[in-house]
Formats: sequence, structure tokens, C-alpha cells
Amino acid sequence: MCSIFGVLDIKTDAGELRKKALELSRLMRHRGPDWSGVYASDKAILAHERLSIVDVNAGAQPLYNAEKNPCAGR
Repeated sequence: MCSIFGVLDIKTDAGELRKKALELSRLMRHRGPDWSGVYASDKAILAHERLSIVDVNAGAQPLYNAEKNPCAGR
């Protein structure tokens, strides 16, 4: 079990929203206590909590494509 949380189309202070997104993501930590991460830009924030079941050692997220842009999968 894992969790993902996102704030999209940001029109206010992204720094303040990032703090709130991390706080909310921590509330879901029980769903994936093995790894957590956050991607933040001026327009979007994505946070996740991961439960390591498969690919335990190489499951770092967010994932990036060949152009070094964050993506949902490879």
C-alpha cells in the first residue's frame, strides 16, 4: 500500500503550499513507511509515501524520464 498527494495549478505561494503538502503527506505515512519523497515547482507539488514490496533497493521516486522530467512511470 502506498499513497500519493498532489497540488496542481498553483496560483499562490508554492513554498507555503509545499510545507502543507508535506504535513498532509505525513498523515498518510502509515500507508507506506519505507520511503517518502516530494517534487515541488512553482506550478505543482507531488508527495508520496511508499511501502517497499518489490524493487526494494531501487524504488526511489519520483521517477524521471530520459529528458530528466518527472514522470509517472518508465
